[in-house]
Amino acid sequence: MAYKIIVIENILSVNFVREQALLEKPKLDGQIKLLTVGRFCYPKAFDLAVRICAGLVDKGVPVKWYAIGYGDEKPILDAIKEYNMQEHFIILGKRTNPYPYIAACNIYIQPSRYEGKAVTVREAQIIGKPVVITAFNTSESQLKNGFDGLIVPMNIEDAVSGIKTLIEDKSLQDKFRENMSARDYGNSKEVELVYKLIP
Repeated sequence: MAYKIIVIENILSVNFVREQALLEKPKLDGQIKLLTVGRFCYPKAFDLAVRICAGLVDKGVPVKWYAIGYGDEKPILDAIKEYNMQEHFIILGKRTNPYPYIAACNIYIQPSRYEGKAVTVREAQIIGKPVVITAFNTSESQLKNGFDGLIVPMNIEDAVSGIKTLIEDKSLQDKFRENMSARDYGNSKEVELVYKLIP
């Protein structure tokens, strides 16, 4: 049945994302502001994000990690309570326009257990934010490790170590920004595939 199948990726407009990022200026507290956007569900691993956050705080890294999304908050809230992260891991809930929050953070993190292709990673790269993702099965299709982002192991200790390294290494952050600015992360041409389906 292969001849009946066509793959059309989520369509991303670079101009749209950047324009939307300028519409608000959210005030995020914290010396180092981390952000994750996604559904509150097991695959997106917000509960792991809380544990990673706790590991960073234990190592003296002054982070505030913001979570945008909706869904089952209980595992996240349970983890926040268990690790006493009430002052460090903040659930912002659903936002119709998450782009200004991406623009306001220092580093965007996608701590997923598994992904198809995380559109939010591309959106963060379009906005020019250093990105960290966990080593889920399709992670290497999302970014080039060490070039325009960082892939960290899914275990807590190594994830903490990788994120801490990026936070402290400003030259690596600058390298990511420079390499991202030279790449086109948009794929507006995908819409042409849609047009071809219309008789």
